Amino acid sequence: MTDVDGTHCGCLAATGPVRAVAGPELMPVAGDWAVLSGDEIVTILPRTSTVRHSRGADDVRGEVLAANVDLVLVMQAFSADLTPDRTERLLALAAASAATPVLVLSQVDLAPSGAALRSVLADLAILAESCPGTRVVGISTIPDHPGAAGLHRLRALLPSSPACAAAVVGPAGCGKSTTVDALSGGAPRAGTGSALVPLPGGGVLVDTPGCAANEPDWLAERYLSRLRAAQRERWRAGPQPRRRLRPLAGGA
Repeated sequence: MTDVDGTHCGCLAATGPVRAVAGPELMPVAGDWAVLSGDEIVTILPRTSTVRHSRGADDVRGEVLAANVDLVLVMQAFSADLTPDRTERLLALAAASAATPVLVLSQVDLAPSGAALRSVLADLAILAESCPGTRVVGISTIPDHPGAAGLHRLRALLPSSPACAAAVVGPAGCGKSTTVDALSGGAPRAGTGSALVPLPGGGVLVDTPGCAANEPDWLAERYLSRLRAAQRERWRAGPQPRRRLRPLAGGA
C-alpha cells in the first residue's frame, strides 16, 4: 500500500501501480500488504510492525501511521534546549512498533558551535540508552556542511530491498519533508497522509504526518512507562557496559 485516501488506496501490484478500493472495515495504511481482486482489496495481510501515535490525550488505541516497517527514524530538529520529554515519547512509540528505532537530529547546521552540537547529541545518546541498540545520527541537508556526512550515514542504514521499509516520524517543522526529499531524490508523494516513497537503493520510506509530540499523549506515556521499567530491570540485572557519550557531529 503506497497511500490511503478514504476508501481509495494506492497499491504496487506485480503488473504496476493500481488504485484499489477497500471496505471501511479493513482500514489499510501505508506499508500494508494486501490481497487484490481486480481493483478491490479483499484482505489485509498480518502486519509485522505498526507505527502509531495518539489522536488525543485520552486516545487509548491510537492511529496507525505505517505498517510493516523495519526501521523507524525518530526525527528532532536541533535546538539548544531540546525537550527530553518529547524525544522520549517519540522514542517510546517507535520502540513499541516492533521495528528498530534511530534517533535523528536534523538541521545540525543551525548549531552555533561544535560544542553546542556535541552537547545536544550527547543528551540524545543518553536518552537512547532506554532502548538498547538505538543509534543517534546528526544530519544536515546542506551539501557543504559537515553534517552532510551524517545524512550519508543515515542513508546507509536504510533498507535496500523493496520488501523492507523504514518510516520517519517527528513533530511538524523538524525537517522531515526536506530529509525525505534528500534521501529519496525528490520522489513524489501522494496526498497529505502517510505515503510510501521509493528510495534509490531499492527500499522504501514511509513519510508520515507531523506528530503533535508536545501535547498529552496517553498512548506514548503508556509505552514510555514500559520502556523505563525495562531499563530499570536491566540496571538491576548487573553493571552495564560503559559507552561514549560525546558523539561526533556525523552521529553516535
